[in-house]
Amino acid sequence: MRHHPEMRKGHVMRISRAVGATIVGAFALSAAACGSSDSGSGSGSGSDGAVTITWSMWAGDTAAEEKLREQMAAAQEVVGDDIVIELATAPWADYFTKLNATLSTGDAACVTAMNGQRMAGYHQAFLPLGPDELATAGIAEDDYNAGALGVMGYDGTLYGLPYDTATMVLYYNADLFEQAGVALPTNEWTLDEFRSAAETITEKTGVKGFAVSLDEFQWLSLPMAYSGLQPVNEDMELDLTDPDFVEAATWYADLVTEAGASDAPPSASEVSWDANQFTSGSAAMAIDGTWNATTYTSGNEAFTGGVVRIPAGDSGPYGVALGSGYGVAATCEHPEEALQVLGALSGPEVQAVVAEQGGYPAQLDSQHLYAEALPAEYADGITEAFDAAFEGADSQRVVDAWTQVSEAFPTEIITVYTGQSTMADMLDKLQQRFGD
Repeated sequence: MRHHPEMRKGHVMRISRAVGATIVGAFALSAAACGSSDSGSGSGSGSDGAVTITWSMWAGDTAAEEKLREQMAAAQEVVGDDIVIELATAPWADYFTKLNATLSTGDAACVTAMNGQRMAGYHQAFLPLGPDELATAGIAEDDYNAGALGVMGYDGTLYGLPYDTATMVLYYNADLFEQAGVALPTNEWTLDEFRSAAETITEKTGVKGFAVSLDEFQWLSLPMAYSGLQPVNEDMELDLTDPDFVEAATWYADLVTEAGASDAPPSASEVSWDANQFTSGSAAMAIDGTWNATTYTSGNEAFTGGVVRIPAGDSGPYGVALGSGYGVAATCEHPEEALQVLGALSGPEVQAVVAEQGGYPAQLDSQHLYAEALPAEYADGITEAFDAAFEGADSQRVVDAWTQVSEAFPTEIITVYTGQSTMADMLDKLQQRFGD
């Protein structure tokens, strides 16, 4: 590994050209046909008196399912022989179709996976988790930071427990920074420094300084940092037309339309375009999730790269906590046993397995295990970036229509990048369509 003069030990990683497209859907959700053989409600009682609790979770391939089975084995040790955990998996692409079908018949798995960004639209399907429910699960709210726990809540009520936590960070190509004579990013970087670097790299190297995105928080993160605002306000209302947010989003689009520091994606279907631009060496910087950190450090030696928190705007650093987790179906016939399984899948024993598998645990006391599982040469740099990125991160705020809003972003924002509409007009259109 080649080190650059400005780099601290552990602050670099070797990025593969081949890994971009597989990462963007890391938080994508899938579930399974959710009932057990004994009961359509995701639970049943065997002949030996044990209660079977079905756990539905996404798994895109055999390797992913094997990881889940390792987690299930650890959870089974916790709950003992009186409860049998049964894993059911299916691809993300099938999840909502199957979930909607099982919800309509009352057959949802007793423990069901849910992505935090989509909890608002499905919260009524889950059992609210108050003090009694958390006690049964053996979980305390203090086990998490507020931002991580909040992703599994809606309107002040908790409906699930996160198994991981994530936020968005800035990945950079150190080789291009060196070629342009630009100092490397730090965790104290500002948006002014970011934009100056993007423009200088574009001018000096002929490679674009940044890859803009079409996809949800990959594109929203910089406008949020610029304005200190989320697209959903503190009153839990969609607020895409707040003047400060519009100004920030326009600044972001100007990286393409005015500064020329980014290329426009070729079409609205290219939601992995920014990741591909970065991993191929066609852009010097990109915003992506913390879940990419270990993947970006493996594979072919393409260029030396690093990761820092999102650059700060005038009001200081700003980020949101993202994540996924599990809840207990409101229709579950064995809620007490399901809560015990929920607690086991969310607890320290399984959190240790998640860390060993490369995930960033949601529970505070387990997060150090993630760093311990990283190769020593870049563990310090990733850990420092994560610590900076998560410090003070707010919970993502969503509205019932958030899934539709996020799905509309690619088609609408491409018109801004190509000059067919303005950012203000695009955001107003979505506000009129999905706002109250």
